[in-house]
Parts: sequence; structure tokens; C-alpha cells
Amino acid sequence: MDKILEGLVSSSHPLPLKRVIVRKVVESAEHWLDEAQCEAMFDLTTRLILEGQDPFQRQVGHQVLEAYARYHRPEFESFFNKTFVLGLLHQGYHSLDRKDVAILDYIHNGLKLIMSCPSVLDLFSLLQVEVLRMVCERPEPQLCARLSDLLTDFVQCIPKGKLSITFCQQLVRTIGHFQCVSTQERELREYVSQVTKVSNLLQNIWKAEPATLLPSLQEVFASISSTDASFEPSVALASLVQHIPLQMITVLIRSLTTDPNVKDASMTQALCRMIDWLSWPLAQHVDTWVIALLKGLAAVQKFTILIDVTLLKIELVFNRLWFPLVRPGALAVLSHMLLSFQHSPEAFHLIVPHVVNLVHSFKNDGLPSSTAFLVQLTELIHCMMYHYSGFPDLYEPILEAIKDFPKPSEEKIKLILNQSAWTSQSNSLASCLSRLSGKSETGKTGLINLGNTCYMNSVIQALFMATEGKHTHLGYSLRLPDLHGLLPDHSKTVLNTSDFSLTGSMKKKRS
Repeated sequence: MDKILEGLVSSSHPLPLKRVIVRKVVESAEHWLDEAQCEAMFDLTTRLILEGQDPFQRQVGHQVLEAYARYHRPEFESFFNKTFVLGLLHQGYHSLDRKDVAILDYIHNGLKLIMSCPSVLDLFSLLQVEVLRMVCERPEPQLCARLSDLLTDFVQCIPKGKLSITFCQQLVRTIGHFQCVSTQERELREYVSQVTKVSNLLQNIWKAEPATLLPSLQEVFASISSTDASFEPSVALASLVQHIPLQMITVLIRSLTTDPNVKDASMTQALCRMIDWLSWPLAQHVDTWVIALLKGLAAVQKFTILIDVTLLKIELVFNRLWFPLVRPGALAVLSHMLLSFQHSPEAFHLIVPHVVNLVHSFKNDGLPSSTAFLVQLTELIHCMMYHYSGFPDLYEPILEAIKDFPKPSEEKIKLILNQSAWTSQSNSLASCLSRLSGKSETGKTGLINLGNTCYMNSVIQALFMATEGKHTHLGYSLRLPDLHGLLPDHSKTVLNTSDFSLTGSMKKKRS
């Protein structure tokens, strides 16, 4: 039968005739065959699946393999064994490289076909080791997404115990290496979909194995706080933020900002990269974490970091306002950065030249969501112009552009400004402000650019510039919820700030 099928798929017969004969081959699967005949059919169908010259051949391979594996389960179990699977993962298949996604898809399908067989347990044990090896090799997003599909369907293949922690850490590192060089919408959508699958896998593991969460977060911070100029971690790490329990914010931020092992340069890098995460489409809660870290740094008087990061990133955050999908988070972060940066007009004046164009653009589109956004933006602008009132000529074009929107009362402006300041004047703040007087010949202050972030502009532009009627509705609060006391009892034990450091391992609790 295998010879008939092999001759058929490579023949010049019309496609409808081929389909009729294939149907008969499929129906013949219920007839008795000896082991050698079954193996020959499994060999052929495997070759058609992995090396078929066209979609028809690959489809035939799948149909016939599934039929024969169903009716000849012991023979397929003998064929699809540990040695065969290990060979696919280490050597590939004939012309196919071992990292080809088709190899992983074939194994995924094979596991479905032998789920009721005893030998599947041996394959699960084998794959627990192999998937860890694969992740350590930093697979590309497509392969990693297919691996995530397999592990989502077969959680028995996910490494267990201490290896599960290592697996999660390596998966975080792998996401940090993801890149998408295409600017085509289809490829960009596919890339975002692939990253989402991988981050969802991590979320599922964190839920099933809570002990893996903290080491994973340590790995995220190690990646984004690295000062190694030769490596820029992927913005795709932002996809993980939405899966971190919000109840952990207070404890983790306090640990980070008070850890003496975290140097200012590393914290600056980490905060800048978290702000870059505002560019990642579909990411939720990035603004919540960024604002929490900004507040945490202010609480421990890390004003140098706050000044450097604000001056470096304020224009990028403002630029995010153009993109509907990330606009609410960007406005929340922009508001916090501007309202807390009250010692100098420098940060506000960096965005002043861009305000009028943004306002005119949103006024002209006439969408209710745009109007709601402009109401919030103009309130912020009025607060800043009130606080730095000595520049009437500079502000005149802005006042003209926003004249049709409500102006907050002086009492409300004062209340907003008083609630938002980093702190009252202190020696710590005054000492670091003296640095601002030293400017370069260009008249600029701040840090050098920490990474090329302009690429994400094109990503968001291509993917998520909403059509009319689909702009994201703005509705949020700048104030973070009071999370004190919300940690469940078991989390309070694990996440006590005296017991761990986000940048180090768990400390042994004193008796």
C-alpha cells in the first residue's frame, strides 16, 4: 500500500482523482497489516509530512499517518519511540534542520496520536530535558511559539522541580533576544502573536509553579538593568508585565529601590527600558509598574536617576500619545513625570514644541475618544504652564490651540501639583540639581541614548493605528491603588522584603 501511495502523490494524475484514491487508502487503514508494512507506511507518511513538495503531499501525509496510527496503535508506538524523537531533535530529518518548526510540529502531532500508549510517559521525560536544551539555545520567535503550543497542550513535557525554575529563567532570556526586523504588517502581527504565546506559557507555569515567579522576575530585571553596551534586551519583555500579579508591586518596588546591590546606573537602565515597554502593543499594566518605580525612587530620594530618566525619555513618552493602543499608559506616565518634575521647566519645555501639532491632529479627527484624551492632556498642560508661568511667549501657541477645552481652577491646579511633587525641597534634591547647570555645547543635558527605540514607532504605526471609531477610550487614574495588606497570607511569607532581593537569591530567614 505504501508503494501505491508513493506513486500516486508523485504522479501527474488530476488532483480530484488523486483525492479519491487517497480516500480509499485512508479507508484501508482498518485492515490488518504486519509490522513491516505498518513501518513502511509510517516512514512514507513521515517523509511526506516533513519533506512534501507541495501542500497536497503534506496533507496526504497527515491524513494517512493519523488513520494508520489510529488502527495500528502498537506499531505506531514502536515507530514513534524515544530514539526516533531524539534523532529528530538532535539531527533533524534528511534535508530538514533540527530547528525547523516542521520537526516540532511533527512531534507535537505524534504525541497526540500515542497519548493512550504507556510509552508516552518515556517521551514526556525525554522532552522535559530536550525543551530546556532548546530554550537555552535561544530559539527564534517562531520556533519558540511552536514550542509553547506543544507545552501548552502537553504540560507533562514542562521541566519539573528545580528545572522548572531554570526553564523559566532561560525562557525569559530567550524573549530578551527576540527581534523582528520586518516592517510589513503581516509579519509584525505574526511576531506579536508569537511573543504572546510564549508569554502566556510563562504565565501558565507561574500559576502552576508559584516558586518560578520570583526567579523569573529576577531574570527580567537582570536583563533590563544590564549596562553591557553590546546587548539591548528586546522590548518583547513587556509582554510579561501583564502576567505579574499587581499585588506584588509594593513589595517588589520597595525591594528594588532599597537594595544596596542595585547600582544607580543599572537602575537607570532598567527604568529607561521599562519606559520603552510603553511601545509594546497589547501590553497591560506597564504604566502601573513604571509609575510605581518612579514613586519608589522618589521615596528613597534617588533624584539623580529621576532627573536623568525624565530628561532622556520624556519626548519618547510624549510621542507614544499618537498611537491609540498605547495612549492611555503613555499619558499616565507622561502626567506623572511632568507633574513630579517641579524643580525646573526643562522637562516640560522638551515637549512644548510638539504639543500644538498633537492637539490640532486630535481636534480634527472629531472622535469622542480624542476629545476625552484632549481634556486630560490640556489639564496637564495648564498645570505645567501655571507652575512655570514665566514663559508667556513660548506658551501662546499652545493656549490658542487648547482654548476650547476646560481650564482647571487655580485651586485644582495647586492641589494636583502639591500631590505630585517628588518631595519638598531637601538637601538631596538640591545637591543633584546643581548638575543641571552644566550643559554641553549643544545645550542639552541628560544621558546618551540607551538604545534605538525608533523602530517601535514603525511597529505601532503599521500594526495598531486605529481606524475611525476604534480609538482606545481613555479612562484611568494616575493614583496607584493602595496595595498594602492585599497580599495573600502565603505570599506575605514568601515575599517579605527582608527575605529576598529582586536582584539576588532568596535569603535564609533568621530563626
